[in-house]
Amino acid sequence: MMKKKNYFVLFLLLALFAFPTINVKAETLRDYKNKVADLKSKKNENTRLTTDAENKIKAKRNAIIDATNTIEQNENKVEESKALVAESQEQIKIRTEELKDVIDVFQYTQINSQEIFLDYIFGAESITDLIERQAIVEQIVNYTQEELDGLEKLIKENEELQVQLENDNVTLNNSITEHERQLDELDKYIDSLASIGLDYDDQIQAQEGLIKIYQEAGCGDDDDIDICYYSKINGSAYFSRPLNKGKVTQAWNATHGGMDLGGNTPGTNIYAPANGTIVYTKYHYKCGGNIIYMHSYVNGQKYTLEFAHLRSINVSIGQVVTKGTIIGSVGGDSSTWYYDTCTSGAHLHYAISYGYYFTDATWNGFYTFKANTKATGEQSISNLKSVRGWTWSTRG
Repeated sequence: MMKKKNYFVLFLLLALFAFPTINVKAETLRDYKNKVADLKSKKNENTRLTTDAENKIKAKRNAIIDATNTIEQNENKVEESKALVAESQEQIKIRTEELKDVIDVFQYTQINSQEIFLDYIFGAESITDLIERQAIVEQIVNYTQEELDGLEKLIKENEELQVQLENDNVTLNNSITEHERQLDELDKYIDSLASIGLDYDDQIQAQEGLIKIYQEAGCGDDDDIDICYYSKINGSAYFSRPLNKGKVTQAWNATHGGMDLGGNTPGTNIYAPANGTIVYTKYHYKCGGNIIYMHSYVNGQKYTLEFAHLRSINVSIGQVVTKGTIIGSVGGDSSTWYYDTCTSGAHLHYAISYGYYFTDATWNGFYTFKANTKATGEQSISNLKSVRGWTWSTRG
């Protein structure tokens, strides 16, 4: 008997090592409040990064404006410089001709001083007049030569200025190209921050809405949400289809994160496929239009359902619905294109994701939700065959 007891104890010890106890922490209202605080902190950091990027964009744009204005001013200066060079060259021609005449007179006076002297004798009061006349001629020659030297210097300076300005413009154009490249990067960065920021806003709004729902249901901060709220809502044995009839126009895939259901006119009723709670609604989203998110407990499993491209939403956040409740209507047609930009025709985008999205503290964003939508493509769960062209005529 003792030997058997020893074997039994040994078996229990081996079982404990082979099958360790799994400690699953219950989600409480306090957990959700902490998550809201965390999301707000991340959103504030996102806002700070966005503001910093926007300031950099503003500085880059101002730098481009300044560089463009400088280039225009430089081009004007180049044109003015070219005009001044042309004018100086014309003046040189005139002054050269004038100087040539003066030099000819001067040389003639030097060579033929006797004849000039005799001419001056007849017309001058004294020989001093002749000397003064020669001195004047020399001054005119020197002055004209100085003018010519000055004009040639001015031409050289303006030609050098033109080269400098053209080189400056090359540098400025290169800086504009670099600023524009950085602007493209900053714009893309802003877009990524904006999409994340929008996700934070949605999650914060959804979390705060759910906290209100749980509080109104009597949940305390340290109560297990499954016990104080979800256990009070009857689950469903299976999912029915969200439309009375239709056709699969796009099967589920990981990239799409859902299934497109067509074959209905705009305004056709959409039904809750199971009992559950409306946890979030989104109006006029740029890709998805009007959207509903719903929690359901089906066959012992938690799910979050997504209904997108709706023409109308007939439910509100916190509303408990039963299978068959009309929750909205089919949209995605041209009447919604002014706000819903990623649809080309009437259909329902439908997704079933494992877990309660917007509440589970281990989930951190929309991409996590999307990664868990594989349930949509499993016919045993969705009651829909994930094959393009497959049709049905009852909600099942």
